[in-house]
Amino acid sequence: MTGYGTDAATADGPVDPATLRALTRARRVTRDLADDLLTHLPDLGDIGTQRQLDTWVEQAADTLRALSDAIEERLLDVTRPQPTDDPRIHRSPTASLRRPWPPGASGGPDPDRS
Repeated sequence: MTGYGTDAATADGPVDPATLRALTRARRVTRDLADDLLTHLPDLGDIGTQRQLDTWVEQAADTLRALSDAIEERLLDVTRPQPTDDPRIHRSPTASLRRPWPPGASGGPDPDRS
């Protein structure tokens, strides 16, 4: 794996198993924390304070769920085979020389000249 965050890409082989385990565990833990947070709502007795607490808890749970979803997307990204035309994959310098030239482009073959 090369790079960090959204710039991380698989170079030539499978993703490091430790990375897969970490992403899987992070996804599961954030989802579990969101569920656990919603089950522990104390009754404060004061309506205004209770509403504020309920709102904060719901926002925190939504944030944890969004984090879990983002981790799941990243997990899917690192396990998906990379296309060969992905610019994040490092190629040899001669790879660009194998690209066909557009007609009439400088340095490329001209279809009108034979």
